[in-house]
Amino acid sequence: MYKRSLSLQQQESRAKTAVAELLFRELMVPKVFVDAPWPGTRQRVDVMAVERSGSGDVHVVEVHVGTAAPAAVEEVIASLMRIPAHFKYLAFFDNKNYIPDERWLYAPDGMGRVGVIQVTEDTTGNLRAGFLIRPERFRFDASFKQVDRFTATHPAYIEIRP
Repeated sequence: MYKRSLSLQQQESRAKTAVAELLFRELMVPKVFVDAPWPGTRQRVDVMAVERSGSGDVHVVEVHVGTAAPAAVEEVIASLMRIPAHFKYLAFFDNKNYIPDERWLYAPDGMGRVGVIQVTEDTTGNLRAGFLIRPERFRFDASFKQVDRFTATHPAYIEIRP
């Protein structure tokens, strides 16, 4: 496998691309962003997608490479809960044996569940991303004007061009 000679940052970038492609296939006419400054310049999400050419639901993904201690994953999920998005995901690459405690995945008020994406690599080095746990819709604590400003001022990593 090729990933053994790649740095952790290179592996994470490859996983982000696989997750971006998964969202591009799954969503309706999405704009997909990598390392997106969302909801503002002080914070970045690994992958962000906005459906319907940038005018619809917001999806955010945090990517983890390698095995992480459960406490670290719990902190990442807690941080993910604070990001305004309709759908939230945690993606794992090179971590086939761990699924977070299901209790951590639900919003405190019960409206919303973090989805879990597994990124795997085959023997030839090809990546594949798929859902282990599908997300449930969260309350959206931002305005669509904020989303419109974001999509108008940031170039998409993947989008359908007219």
